[in-house]
Amino acid sequence: MELQVSVLGRGADIHRAIKMYGKIGGTLEHQKTSTGYIQDQKVPTTERTMLSLFMGDMLGTTEGLLEDVFFLPSAGVRRVFEFLSAHKVLVAILTLSILFNVFLSGRSTAAYWHIRNADRFMQKVGVKPNNAMVRMISLKEIDDLVAMGLPGINATQPGLW
Repeated sequence: MELQVSVLGRGADIHRAIKMYGKIGGTLEHQKTSTGYIQDQKVPTTERTMLSLFMGDMLGTTEGLLEDVFFLPSAGVRRVFEFLSAHKVLVAILTLSILFNVFLSGRSTAAYWHIRNADRFMQKVGVKPNNAMVRMISLKEIDDLVAMGLPGINATQPGLW
């Protein structure tokens, strides 16, 4: 107690400290700590070798890694569904549609210019298109073909279908 009084100093401050904090120099029961290990008598003790400790540690680590590997895909799908909402999906579909349309229109435009340049080259060389080979099929001819049927295709019943 003398050591604690010398740390605090003499005079009225000691009396004020005692009033504020209680008795100086004593210890409370819950402040005491026990350093001894009290073993539960119900649990039997088992001795383990270094090899069994090492194997147990390796198996535990392997189990943790396998859990991570197997839960990773489901966690990824869960995170994707948490991130996605209806408007994000619609914006993604719209973006893909725009990209697909740009690709297709660019491809057809390139094909048009390729054919146009080939026609110009052929005209410069002197090759002219043969208009006798070009023939239009009218809707009346298609109707007649459907009404009569193709010869030899459906001989038992008249008509194409």
